[in-house]
Amino acid sequence: MRRNVLVIDDVKEQAEGLSKSLNAQIQGCTFEAYYLESQILDAIENRFYSLAIVDIRMDKYEIDGIEIVKKIFEYNPLAKVIIVSAFKGEYFGQLKELLLSGKVIDVQDKESISVWVPKLKLVIDNYLGELDKDPSEINNALLQMYSETKNEKDTYIKGERFEHFISLLFQSIGFNKVEKRVKDTSLNEVDLIIRNDIEDVFINKFGKYILIECKNKPKESVSKNDFIIFYSKLKNTNGLAEFGIIATTGKIARTVFLEAMRESGDSKKVLFLSNFELIKLIKAEDKLFTFKQIIDDQVKG
Repeated sequence: MRRNVLVIDDVKEQAEGLSKSLNAQIQGCTFEAYYLESQILDAIENRFYSLAIVDIRMDKYEIDGIEIVKKIFEYNPLAKVIIVSAFKGEYFGQLKELLLSGKVIDVQDKESISVWVPKLKLVIDNYLGELDKDPSEINNALLQMYSETKNEKDTYIKGERFEHFISLLFQSIGFNKVEKRVKDTSLNEVDLIIRNDIEDVFINKFGKYILIECKNKPKESVSKNDFIIFYSKLKNTNGLAEFGIIATTGKIARTVFLEAMRESGDSKKVLFLSNFELIKLIKAEDKLFTFKQIIDDQVKG
């Protein structure tokens, strides 16, 4: 699976220069430069990344790198961080707190690109190599997040957390861009829209986008009416999405499957992910392969 790494610095030239050099040096990774405050915050919440390289000193913004790292830990429990600072003494107390999290894999000084990139490459190669050999760390983080989401008592927070969990789950499968709470062309609100940019012939046949509806109601089943409303949204995408997913921590009513069978002749397809399928995906070592298996089981033809 291709890995995404965020390169975060308040100086455009430094962010772009470092990401360009790392892209040339490290295969199987995409290094993305972010240097505007709004752009940085949006990327932290909405992009998927295995790692972030964060400059602590940010004189141009109200926030500093310490706050950015904390936001990364909050929004993406699957990611690790390399901290960059020429002012480690100034941030010693706060850095100590971050290091105790176990999510910071290195703290490095800024140097000239020619000297610095080989040092970064060594750290990044070691981390990603360990991640490829043992995916259990990501799986455990997803499982913990899913458990906390299911156990949340506040209905509104529960719904938000479930959407965020589903977003990270699908990004861990390999989808790099997931947008939340999007209105389609008919002004219907969709919980999540995945940009289908994954490099897989089987997945690519489902159109440019995949719609996801999230139902975090463990005591209620997804109903036939839920399906009909969602299917209508799928039909109103003007061909941009041929595939939709209804994800739930609860169950799918039998009438939903019957209704889906009635629509099986249509080119639009809907996949159902209940607790069983979600756990299967969380625990899978090869999540893309498992995802395709689930599609095969439900949406053959």
